[in-house]
Amino acid sequence: MKIKDGYRLRKVGNNSIVVAVGGINFTGLITVNETGTFIWKMLEKGAEAEEIVTALAQECEVNADDIRGEVLEFIEKLKGADLVE
Repeated sequence: MKIKDGYRLRKVGNNSIVVAVGGINFTGLITVNETGTFIWKMLEKGAEAEEIVTALAQECEVNADDIRGEVLEFIEKLKGADLVE
């Protein structure tokens, strides 16, 4: 799984925003917090969902089972916005 070409994450204050580059017709604004930024950056590297869950759980020092649903939901939202291939 990977973020589609043409989309970048830019830091704005404490959040990040998704911007379209290279002539992509993209309207709207997507903002993500630190956790969303972590997931986005892993997706840019081509990480799969379970790999992201494990890495985030280690980063946040929490049980992977406690965050799996939220991580998968966020990834599904990115897919729904056609940002992931």
